[in-house]
Amino acid sequence: MREIVISVDLGGTKTAAALVDAAGNLVTEKVKVPTPAHEGGEAMLDAMAVAISQQYALLGDDRLVGIGVGTAGAVDTQRGVIVSATETVTGWLGTDVVSGLRRRLDWATDLPIQVQNDVDAHAVGENWRGAGAGAASMLMLAVGTGIGGAFCLDGRVWRGAHHMAGEVGSLRVRFDDGLPEQDDGGAPAVFEANAAGPAIAQVYRQLGGGAEVRRGQDVTELAKAGDQLADRALHGLGRRVGRVLGWLVLALDPEVVVLGGGVPTMKTSWWTGLSDELRAGLPSILRDVPVKRATQRNNAALLGAGLDTFRLAGVATAA
Repeated sequence: MREIVISVDLGGTKTAAALVDAAGNLVTEKVKVPTPAHEGGEAMLDAMAVAISQQYALLGDDRLVGIGVGTAGAVDTQRGVIVSATETVTGWLGTDVVSGLRRRLDWATDLPIQVQNDVDAHAVGENWRGAGAGAASMLMLAVGTGIGGAFCLDGRVWRGAHHMAGEVGSLRVRFDDGLPEQDDGGAPAVFEANAAGPAIAQVYRQLGGGAEVRRGQDVTELAKAGDQLADRALHGLGRRVGRVLGWLVLALDPEVVVLGGGVPTMKTSWWTGLSDELRAGLPSILRDVPVKRATQRNNAALLGAGLDTFRLAGVATAA
């Protein structure tokens, strides 16, 4: 009989769940349900409970030891409460996820429920079974529709005194790099507004690219086809990410850096721009820090949520 955690990954568009074992395997197919991201906290808890219940029905003879949740927003992990959230999940701020799930899942009354930020969970998963496996210290940066970070030391995420460690997308920075950039009423905009996926398409359009291009992925495809404006936008925004990443590497001195999310695409000018800016901004002793693409992709947060829930439940896991 295996010991199992039900892991959940709540994102801005979908909520995924799967059963995870103590060896770091997803032992069921992921179930995915739409996230009602703009219908408030109760609706999102309902969606999460649906996904969890579908996995609970697949347990069979295995022993369930807990529920692990990775979610958008900053989380007070001691209480399971959302303490900061962006407009991608409206009405999520202040939600008590642990109590909300217990109200909906009568069989979970006495089960440990562990709730954490989704990028934190992603980092733990990559450090356990992904690109950072075996590293004593790992810096994770996820670049997609937004930007988030996490720092793992000996396999555990450092969350900070206010549960905000790694929320680098909220850093205010002015790049002054010759490319269009947003501001905030004359003040610098937050980092993710000028460097995440949507900013790639916005900069491309502002440089004179087609108004129909709305996604960073579209810009990547255009660059591959030889579009010089697309290549310039990708390279420039890669450099922006590389600049901030360099500050993080200098502050934390990690053994390895892992890049996740939808944007980091190897063999593109985005990756070249990031690498050039990162290395240029570091002292020589740090310039060879390995920078790897995340390997667990959409499974990472489920694995990380699973591992931290096994820890909470006192269950030994594979190294």
